Amino acid sequence: MPSHPAKDKPTPLHLSMQKRNTVRYKKAGKPSLQKQELGKLARRGLAGPLRAELKQLRGKWVPWVRKGGGGQYSSKIRVRTDKTLTSRAGAKQSFVGIGLDEHVATRLLKMRALWGGVSKRKAKNLFDTRSRTADLVWYNPPPNQGAAVGSWQPIAGHTPAIKSKAVGGTSGAITEGHGNGRPGSGRDGLRELAVDQTRQDANSPKPFTDTLIMGSLATIKYMSDPSTQLKLARPHVKALPGARYAALTGSKDLRKKKHFKNLVAHVQEERERKKWEVGSVMRGDARLAGMVPPVISNYLHAHGNQPRAAMEAFRSDAHSTNKKPPINTSVESDTRDLTTKSLHQMATKTTTGRRQRSLSDARMLPVAPPQNSRGH
Repeated sequence: MPSHPAKDKPTPLHLSMQKRNTVRYKKAGKPSLQKQELGKLARRGLAGPLRAELKQLRGKWVPWVRKGGGGQYSSKIRVRTDKTLTSRAGAKQSFVGIGLDEHVATRLLKMRALWGGVSKRKAKNLFDTRSRTADLVWYNPPPNQGAAVGSWQPIAGHTPAIKSKAVGGTSGAITEGHGNGRPGSGRDGLRELAVDQTRQDANSPKPFTDTLIMGSLATIKYMSDPSTQLKLARPHVKALPGARYAALTGSKDLRKKKHFKNLVAHVQEERERKKWEVGSVMRGDARLAGMVPPVISNYLHAHGNQPRAAMEAFRSDAHSTNKKPPINTSVESDTRDLTTKSLHQMATKTTTGRRQRSLSDARMLPVAPPQNSRGH
């Protein structure tokens, strides 16, 4: 886990990419920089019932949090709804128990005293910035060299992304590594520590914006693994004595290679999409723009800071036979430990050519978005 800043020295591949994207930028009529809002980006492409429930819950929470003062929020915050996860045409239902996971922990959202002075728009963004629980999957390596097959769970996720039973609800959910809801416990606890570190930085000129951005950055890092790391689980999953299933792929046994590959493609697609989305938001803020890695930044620049267009251009180039762009092939997440410095502290330490690693650069994407990935 790197703790040192990235030097981002350009390679011949970077120079070739920059040349191609410069041409695109000029042909597009030099598109103006679009300032994105993470909440709006996060809810794009969700199935209608998911969007409706999110809006309903947000409509109660936002007025409450803006009243100021103390007190705990007693109403529902978690979003659990329909079998259809996406508005993508042709998407199929999968077994349920699926909802939206808060990038900023429920415990923090329910403490009104933390959000004094937040505007209605920023409150909406804080509440809406979420991931589908089905997309949050990770690899658990063997606990020791001689670990017996079946003595640990090689693949797990947020309830109920990975399951031992092809049934609805949360029955059979495998969540090893998630943590028990306390700050610092497991992956979710690390995410909460990272968010809290940023939220408590009194020197930040934009504390609410920084908090929701860190919520996304920490979700990317701690709550899902890149395809290069998930693939390490393949032989361990194949050797399991009992079947494994994924909420995204339905009643397909993950011990079979094609179904495991399908899951990895789904997780990779959504993990990368979050990176392009949060990268576009960071580029819209001069203070944070220097932390966006070079490949993502260059494609966003060429496409007016529109994450979807930039990501699709990168996908096309990455799978072309001509000059491919530089592709991040690090096995594990190559961002720093996000629990040690706030986002603003990292921004102040970022200088020309020395980028604080809050976000990793673009990784390989599936040839086409998988069936149950978010629609548009």
